[in-house]
Amino acid sequence: MIPSSYPEFLTHHYLITIVMIIVWIATYWFGKKANEHQIQYFTAFLIIVSLLQEIVDYILRVNGAEAGLYDFRLTKEMPLQPCHFAYFASIVALWNKNIHFFYVAYFFGMSGAFMGIITPGDGGIYNIASNLTAHFQHSLIIVNLMWCISALKMRATKQSILFALLILNILIIPVGTYNYFTGENFFFLTQAPVTIVYNPIFPISTWPWYILWIEMIFIPYCYLFYLPIRKD
Repeated sequence: MIPSSYPEFLTHHYLITIVMIIVWIATYWFGKKANEHQIQYFTAFLIIVSLLQEIVDYILRVNGAEAGLYDFRLTKEMPLQPCHFAYFASIVALWNKNIHFFYVAYFFGMSGAFMGIITPGDGGIYNIASNLTAHFQHSLIIVNLMWCISALKMRATKQSILFALLILNILIIPVGTYNYFTGENFFFLTQAPVTIVYNPIFPISTWPWYILWIEMIFIPYCYLFYLPIRKD
């Protein structure tokens, strides 16, 4: 059944979330037990699945636009949200075990993808397939991170939080420039996301002050996620 309302979308979303939580736990458990050959093959499997998901996602968006169900705009479809950077950084971390890409994937992913899962929006959701791909992109970041942590033994340091914050602020410059010339809202630099505007725990939702508020809470928020995988 195609979701025709936001409540229906949420029902599908949270059912998928329950399934993906099981997948996250299973991936972590398997990584703890896997031998060298299993790690090698499953790492390759995750990379392939992650890349295929992106290809399928874009194909579905184009097909949705042709059917008049989705507003496809090339400037809007660029992979420039924090979750996109987390997604591709997680793939690179799997590919070459680069710890710095893991830092970006982990802190961007746990702050962006994780929040996207627990506080979903309905933008771009017009059928079950689009619901699945939107969810899978966020969920695969967590899957990849669980594998990096359990199988590849990657860990975070206190300095890695500052590194992620530095990368975040560096990326704001080109992404903000892109937004200026295209009118898009990547990194939510032009307009605050709905989860901030209507969330009572966020005291500031007016531009540009909400950006500074997000910057302020980034370090303590990431510190909480640093604790379970701390190296120092």
